[in-house]
Amino acid sequence: MNRMIFTAALAATLSAFAFAGVAEAKKKPAPAEASQQDGAQQGGEAAPGGDPNAENGGIPKYQPFPHFRNFNLVEINGKAPPVEVWINIDATGHAAGFDGCKHWNAVFVIGGDRLGPKSMPAMKDTKCDPALAAFEHEFWNVMIQGPFWSTKGDELTFKAPKGGATLRFQRGL
Repeated sequence: MNRMIFTAALAATLSAFAFAGVAEAKKKPAPAEASQQDGAQQGGEAAPGGDPNAENGGIPKYQPFPHFRNFNLVEINGKAPPVEVWINIDATGHAAGFDGCKHWNAVFVIGGDRLGPKSMPAMKDTKCDPALAAFEHEFWNVMIQGPFWSTKGDELTFKAPKGGATLRFQRGL
């Protein structure tokens, strides 16, 4: 009999704590609302360049990789490429392109925000001048490191995890 009374008392106490926690959570504003209220109380507004995932409760919004589209390189580390460079990656990770010197094929593993090389690229052995060879080296330095990728409209950006080199592509026709 004492065990039943003890169990009932314990269950009542735990449910009271759980109810109090739910009621307290309802009183507190969400983190995004709190930061906006704090900004308003300080006489300003919340920073417009704040967390881009604030509307999702801090959870990053999933962006699908743009498969089966040609992208032309428009900028590498802030400089325009000396020749037309393009890339196309299908849904299975098979990629083809032209790096300024050679046509190539490779296989990549496409993650939620990262592109990982699964195999070394296959290239046709073609000679090119030293300036294009240096550009080609810079291009592959980003691609082989497993760059982070992001999209914005018709733009695809690859950013190397080491060294901060960036490739910015524009969707081709």
